[in-house]
Amino acid sequence: MELSVVWQKVLSELYLDKTVDQEIKNEFLPFTNLYKKNSKEFIIEAKSTLALSFLNQISGQIKTFLSTYINGDFELLFFSTKNLPKIEHEAQNDLSFIKSGQLFENFVIGKSNQQAFIAAKYFSESVDNSVFNPLFIYGDSGLGKTHLLESITNFIKDKSTNNKVLYLKADEFTSQVVSVLNSGDVDIEKFKNDILKNDVFIIDDVHFLTKRDKTNEFLFFIINNFLENGKKLAFSSDKNPESLNGFERRMITRFNSGLSVCVETLDPQTAEDILKLRIGEFRLKRGVEPAAIKFLANNFGGDARKLKSLVNRLELLVMSNPVDSKITLDEVVDFFRDIPSSNLGKLNVKRIKEVIGDKFGVSVKAIDGKARTTAIKDARHVAMFFVKILLNHTSTQIGSEFGGRDHSTVLSAISKIEKNIYEDKKFKKLIDTWKNEIMK
Repeated sequence: MELSVVWQKVLSELYLDKTVDQEIKNEFLPFTNLYKKNSKEFIIEAKSTLALSFLNQISGQIKTFLSTYINGDFELLFFSTKNLPKIEHEAQNDLSFIKSGQLFENFVIGKSNQQAFIAAKYFSESVDNSVFNPLFIYGDSGLGKTHLLESITNFIKDKSTNNKVLYLKADEFTSQVVSVLNSGDVDIEKFKNDILKNDVFIIDDVHFLTKRDKTNEFLFFIINNFLENGKKLAFSSDKNPESLNGFERRMITRFNSGLSVCVETLDPQTAEDILKLRIGEFRLKRGVEPAAIKFLANNFGGDARKLKSLVNRLELLVMSNPVDSKITLDEVVDFFRDIPSSNLGKLNVKRIKEVIGDKFGVSVKAIDGKARTTAIKDARHVAMFFVKILLNHTSTQIGSEFGGRDHSTVLSAISKIEKNIYEDKKFKKLIDTWKNEIMK
C-alpha cells in the first residue's frame, strides 16, 4: 500500500469523525498531502499558513488514524506548500513502515457482520487457547470475509511476537501443493514443515478446494496436526460447512468442530457507512447530499465491492458535471437509473404506495385495485412514477406490481406525471417533497 493510499484512508476517517470541524473538512483537508521524512517523522503539507493552524487543531486525530497504518512510534511535522522542505523520492519508495493489508480498525461494523467481527477479533486476541478453533467465516462474495481474515493475520503479526501466522488464498495453496508434488519427497516434507512451524494457519475461499483430492489430502493432514497440537485455524467460504459439496465428510466435520459464523448481506445502515468511507477515500471534488448517499446505499448496496463501483460512477458524474454544488438526489437518481436496484432497505414498492396513498387519502389495496376515482387514479399514477425513478423497475414489472396492469398503461401514467412536473411548478415542488418523505 502506497503512502498516498494511506493518506486517502486517513482522510476518509477524518471526514467521518464528528469531532472534526466541518470547515476543516471542506476547506483544508482536500488540499493536503503526506510525505515520509524518515522512519520516525512524517510531513503533512497544507496549502497555506492558515490551513496549518486549523490542521494543528486536529493533529491528535490525524496521528491516531495514521497509527492504524504505520508501524511504531512517529512524529508529525506540518508545513505549508511554500515552506515545504525538499522531499527525498527514495524515502517515499521505502514502504516497509506501512502495515500491510486490511485491519480491524478500518472494518465497518454493522448488524450484518457484527458477530463475524467479534469472533475474528477474539480469535486474534486468543491465539494461545483453543476457543473458536477452527474459525469458519462464510457468506456471499464482497461482504468482508477476506477483510476479516487479513485483519486476523495483521493483528497477530503486529501484536503477538511469539506466534507465527500464515495466510494463503485457496488458489495459492493449490499452486504450492501441485508444485511440490512435481518436485519429489524432499520438497513435500519441506512444504509440510514450513506450514506446520506456524501457530496460526488461514485459508481464504476454501470452497475453491472442493474436488481437489491431492490438495485436500495435504489440507486434512495440516488441519489434524494443528488441532492435535492446539494450534489455530481459520477459513472463509461462500457456503457454510454443511453445504460444501466436494469435500469428504471427515473434512466437513473438522470445519464444523469450532465456530461457524455468517457474514450476511449488508444492512442499509452499514452500506451507507461503507459508502461514506469510500467517498471520503476517493476525495471527490464535489460533496454528496445525505439523501443521495442514502438512496445509493438502499438501492445498490448489496456488497462492499459494488459500493466501491458506485463511487467510481460518482467520480464519472463529477467529471460529467463539474460544478461547485453537492451531488443531489435528483442527479443520482438520473445518473444511476440504468443499474438494477437491490432494494436493501425501507425504500421499496410497498413504502412508495403507503406514502403516496396517505397523501391522497386512499389505501394500498385501492391503488392496486380496479377503482378509477380521481384520487385513486392520481395516487396510482404518482406511485408508478416513483417506482420507476427511485427503483428503476421496468414498465412490465411495475404493471405486475400494480394489480397486473399492462405496460402501456404504466408508460402512459408515468408520461402524464412527467408532463405535469414540467408544466406545473407547484406540482413539481409537491413531487420533490413527497420524494424526500419516501426516502426518509
